[in-house]
Amino acid sequence: MITLDDIHKSFGAKKALDGLTLEVPPGKIFGLIGPNGAGKTTTIRILAGLLRPDTGRVRLNGVGPDQLLTIRRMMGALIEQPGLYGRLTLTEYLAFFSRLYDLDRAQARRRIRELLELLELEGQAEERLQGFSLGMKQKVALARILLHDPPILLLDEPTAGLDPLISKKVRDYLLGFDHRARKTVLVSTHHLEEASRVCDEIAIIHRGRKLEQGTWEELRLRHAGRGRVTVRLAEFREEVRRALEEVEGVRDLRLDPARRTLTYETDDAVRTNPRVVSRLVAAGAPVISV
Repeated sequence: MITLDDIHKSFGAKKALDGLTLEVPPGKIFGLIGPNGAGKTTTIRILAGLLRPDTGRVRLNGVGPDQLLTIRRMMGALIEQPGLYGRLTLTEYLAFFSRLYDLDRAQARRRIRELLELLELEGQAEERLQGFSLGMKQKVALARILLHDPPILLLDEPTAGLDPLISKKVRDYLLGFDHRARKTVLVSTHHLEEASRVCDEIAIIHRGRKLEQGTWEELRLRHAGRGRVTVRLAEFREEVRRALEEVEGVRDLRLDPARRTLTYETDDAVRTNPRVVSRLVAAGAPVISV
């Protein structure tokens, strides 16, 4: 389980996290969504032990940041701009980290072979990292955090810089159903489609605060259909007003004959819009767009 309780973190006058509270249940994939500057990377870095919060409480499987070595052995953290040792070959680099994680030589060889195959890096096994492209460096960082098969994964934009086919392969491996039963995953991403497909639960954060949390379906039902709808007509007739006066779900109806538009508020556009269009068509109103 991952727990953040009332976390505050500032960099000078800039407040990165402003009372952030999250709880990720064990064995779940939890998505962290927000714009640039929302606090996603700062959250990942605090959980990885790379930053200390100004105030608040952090726990990974009940372990606090005072036991940093224990935390780093139980988790793998992929952060932005991972540092690589450019003078080492790919195999040397992964072998070095396998020793840090106390893997024996047989384990290390097996895991390195598996991960190079997964990430399609077999051909670069003996090349020095300093010549790798951005996407290849991202693959190396992924291989490194998976070496010791940790129970907790912290992933900051895990597929950034990867080509689409490798992105899918990595996503299926990291977030597929085979791993759900035994890994707790916190993943930050800008990709709403990716989050909707793989995350059990999602939190939306902005300016260091959590705005919303729930399953994708809960968030969609709560927000996706709410808002103001604009209908554009080829020509405006007085019958339009009468046609929409009693449509269920329509609120704050406004008509603009000069612009040939009508707008309204609704809490459920999926249900309301077809009713509106049906009434307009029946009244002979030529609908151009909704």
